[in-house]
Amino acid sequence: MDDNYLNLKRFTLALILGFLFTSCGNVVKNYDQFLTNKFKRNGFVSETANINNHNIFYYDNKQEEAPVLLFVHGFGGDGKLSWKEQAFAFNDEYRVIILDILWFGKSLSSSEPQLDTQIEAVGQLINHLALENVNIVGISYGGFISLGVAQKFEDKLASLTIVDSPGVHYSPAEQEAFCNKIGVGHIEEAFVPENSEEVKRMLNFTSKKSVTFTKGIRQQILGFYLSKYPEKQKEMLKNLPNNRARFKELNFTVPSLILWGEDDEVFDVENAKALQKQLNAKLVVIKDAGHSLPIEKPKQFNKALNDFIQKVANFN
Repeated sequence: MDDNYLNLKRFTLALILGFLFTSCGNVVKNYDQFLTNKFKRNGFVSETANINNHNIFYYDNKQEEAPVLLFVHGFGGDGKLSWKEQAFAFNDEYRVIILDILWFGKSLSSSEPQLDTQIEAVGQLINHLALENVNIVGISYGGFISLGVAQKFEDKLASLTIVDSPGVHYSPAEQEAFCNKIGVGHIEEAFVPENSEEVKRMLNFTSKKSVTFTKGIRQQILGFYLSKYPEKQKEMLKNLPNNRARFKELNFTVPSLILWGEDDEVFDVENAKALQKQLNAKLVVIKDAGHSLPIEKPKQFNKALNDFIQKVANFN
């Protein structure tokens, strides 16, 4: 049976069970609590690092003798929701750390909402936890953050994995074409929804297969995951094009993997090929997957990631 279908069924079943077995009508809130409890049952500890102007929330399974695997999410949720299919798959053999990037989930900062701030925050968390030989994995906006971390904190990394995130290889013309295709005037309208119909649009262009939720549940998704700091998030997206020069000259030598959904509607697979050439990276394109690759095709994603990290470790 198709992985996309199975994941959607699992998610939908969890939402239904949350509705049936609790007195609270907020199904999405119940599902988030279900995930929180699952993280706890599997040995994850939730902590907040107060560093300079940042309050960085993260999950850590505290396997301090194991190789470090640090996951950095993008827009549309928090770390726990974005990497739920990876947290438990890698839990036994790695020290898994999943953070909420600033202005998402439970992380916040008094600094300016821009990419530099996010890069510094991740680097400061790495130093705060005294991490070495980090295998960092970033998706979409989290991929931009991870590229910046590799450039600025290369000595802390063992490997870099970029997921559906193009670096400099995404032109203003491509962004305009994407916005026209989905019917928005500006990119922030696409990724910072303000009503249930805009949530529906975002869910559909980030997944290969249409995701069907009722208007009420979409409204709950908006209220719980997508509406905490909308103005800060919009500023992050407006600032992103100012970083093109940063990504033109990437001179780190960290072993790099690029994972891409073949049917990504946000960033075309040609962007992946250009980034592969720039980084001298390994590229794995996974069929029948869109922009939400780690959730859409978790088995293939996890195998490709684990194989790469093990190869890097054996080489060193």
